[in-house]
Amino acid sequence: MIQINDNDLPVTVAEKLICGTKPTDLSEAMRNATEKMFGFKLDTQDMFTLEEIKEIADYLMVYYQAHIDGD
Repeated sequence: MIQINDNDLPVTVAEKLICGTKPTDLSEAMRNATEKMFGFKLDTQDMFTLEEIKEIADYLMVYYQAHIDGD
């Protein structure tokens, strides 16, 4: 879960969105297989895909463009 606090700097919020993780949706069998193959279990995955990060950025740009001259 990503938590954005009131006093977070914009770069901190961006980092949280980019680096956030969530529990993996792989089955237990797949997690066990990756552990056997690579020596570690994949327990987490990225919160957002690269495409989703771009979508978030697009929404923020639309908001910015709509409010550039003030509310």
